Amino acid sequence: MVLLSFSYTGENSTGSQTFTIAQEYKFKNIYLEDIKYGIFNEQLENSIDKSTSGAGLGNVTTTITSPLAIKFDFLDTKDCVLYSLADGSGETLNDVQNITGLIPLGEAGKVGSTPISTRATMSHSYPYKIVSNRPQTWAVGKTITFDLYFRDVLTDGLIKDWALMSGTTDAFSDINHIDITLRLE
Repeated sequence: MVLLSFSYTGENSTGSQTFTIAQEYKFKNIYLEDIKYGIFNEQLENSIDKSTSGAGLGNVTTTITSPLAIKFDFLDTKDCVLYSLADGSGETLNDVQNITGLIPLGEAGKVGSTPISTRATMSHSYPYKIVSNRPQTWAVGKTITFDLYFRDVLTDGLIKDWALMSGTTDAFSDINHIDITLRLE
């Protein structure tokens, strides 16, 4: 059993990060052992109140935060496919949008008036088998890329399609971080 831990922040990434493996690993199973993250940004939340068109919230005022997911570039359609339906913004409503290697991990933290120093880091200890009985070798120098995805909630009352966090969204800022632990067996 080998544990590989990866960590990056919004200071050096726009949501995607590539790591280079420093030694060879032979295995047949990969487990997502743990994810810890603190992802907070005004671009990932939206306040909704009773005046929001189509919100259906009556007299409730609340804040919704964006769902988050992480995409592993080493997974294929035999390992993991996220089945999702389109929101109708660029295609027909409820068209199938299947994304290989994308695993939902939770939701963004609410920014509000809470000081950054007191905001909680979310932690999910799985373990979750993401590659099963598929012998492989990761050679020295192999690169592994993690991509953070979110669903836009800034359109009043709607949650949009999965989208890659990027410099244009400004969603993964320098106060954000993510730590991923994989177990190879």
